[in-house]
Amino acid sequence: MPSSTRAVLGCLLLLAASALADSPLTSTDFHTAYRELPAVQLAQSGDVRATYVFLASDAPNDQKLAAANALGWEGDRASGFVEHLAKAKGVQVAALDEQALTASQRFALGYLVALADYLELQPLQPGVKGVRGMKPVALLESAAKALPDDFAVQYALALVQAQAAIKSSWCEVFQVPDAVVRRFPADKRNLRPGALESAQGYLAGYEESCKGSKAAARGEKDELNQVYTLSKLGRQVVAGTQGGAVVWDADSPTPLAVHAGVICRGVTVGDAVWLGCEAEVLRWDGKAFTSFLTRQAKHSAMYYQPMAGPGGTPWVRLGKKTWAWDGAKFSPVKPPWTGDAYDAVFFQGRAYWIEFLQAVHSEGRVYQKDSAGYPGGDPRRLRLDDAGQLWVEDFEAGLFRFVGDRFVKHPGLDTKASGVAVDVARGRRWLLHYTKGLVLQPSGAPDVAIDLSELQYLRDLLLDAETGDVWVAGWTEVVRLRQDGPSWAKQRFRV
Repeated sequence: MPSSTRAVLGCLLLLAASALADSPLTSTDFHTAYRELPAVQLAQSGDVRATYVFLASDAPNDQKLAAANALGWEGDRASGFVEHLAKAKGVQVAALDEQALTASQRFALGYLVALADYLELQPLQPGVKGVRGMKPVALLESAAKALPDDFAVQYALALVQAQAAIKSSWCEVFQVPDAVVRRFPADKRNLRPGALESAQGYLAGYEESCKGSKAAARGEKDELNQVYTLSKLGRQVVAGTQGGAVVWDADSPTPLAVHAGVICRGVTVGDAVWLGCEAEVLRWDGKAFTSFLTRQAKHSAMYYQPMAGPGGTPWVRLGKKTWAWDGAKFSPVKPPWTGDAYDAVFFQGRAYWIEFLQAVHSEGRVYQKDSAGYPGGDPRRLRLDDAGQLWVEDFEAGLFRFVGDRFVKHPGLDTKASGVAVDVARGRRWLLHYTKGLVLQPSGAPDVAIDLSELQYLRDLLLDAETGDVWVAGWTEVVRLRQDGPSWAKQRFRV
């Protein structure tokens, strides 16, 4: 699995105990480098009609890419854009063909069509004539042919081609966009450096699949330092990583144990840490790893997901299947949720689960996204803190805490929440941002930001309730923060 992939496709990964939505199309946030652009602000506010007007105009193509990207991949924005273009051209939707559009309009439409069906990259209406029957790559190839010196157009085409290659060659996912970057000198790229760096930073994770590359040469050791989850067992900290599981004693940076695997995530349940990987479930009892539910799998986009079931019993999910631990083995069990829950927890005797990009559910209640019950837009992970509270980490809108019968926005993070912990003994909260770092919220005092951006991607945090130390899972190492007077000292753990 490539280094920066949050799971791939089927499960849709990224935040710790659940798979995330990683793909070359959905994981490249061009619009963040264009935040001040009015068209991007309109797209983010949900003003789709105004965004269509902008995309159909003669505005610069890098700005169009940012605005289309800001609309997101949820839902079908492409069909509405086709209707807008047809009306502007004075033709019926069915009669709108490729020749009626400018190269820039074909570019914008091709990108929106790709986002609308990024898993299969199919036309809006297969088999019909006109632009509705064209695959996104065909629309973008047409635009790229007409605009050979437009980097934004060429790079967008490369991303769609990389998306198409994700099922067959992870090396191509890296190589195709990288070839475009190499072809254009820096002063010829009409895409802001921050936007390009964000995209290339994500795609770099696929380079290790290219034989002979520097990334491949780094080997398994780097993958063991790319951490998804942190779990505690006594004085031991267990990391679920890209390359398996690593165990440290809290006071020593030398690993106690390492178990090779693929994309492992863990949780402490009872007297053991349980880790779900691609091909097996692992139990760490403080002395050794034991494997369960082994299966033949390679790049399957499916990963076991451990959790605490009813009464603190270990449960494991894999797609639509769920197993419960009976003390000796895992046996199939029918869970309260239907389908493939993106994440799930049991809170106060009830099951809560996430329907990806749609809602948070509990038994007998649906908290639809963007509603009064759940004002967030992209729930990724459910988390229980040491104070007995239920939280939702939302990649679009920050953190939400369950209060009464609804989820309430918690101040401190506006986007990309990837962790929260409540230090009851010391009266403070810790919030984790996916790329920036920690926000410390002391009781009765202003927030304190702790920059950990050197870790690249921060997917989990672990509070040591006894010492007050905080551990952070990064994409280059694990960092332990220990209070040193008014500041915080960083102790680094790497394999």
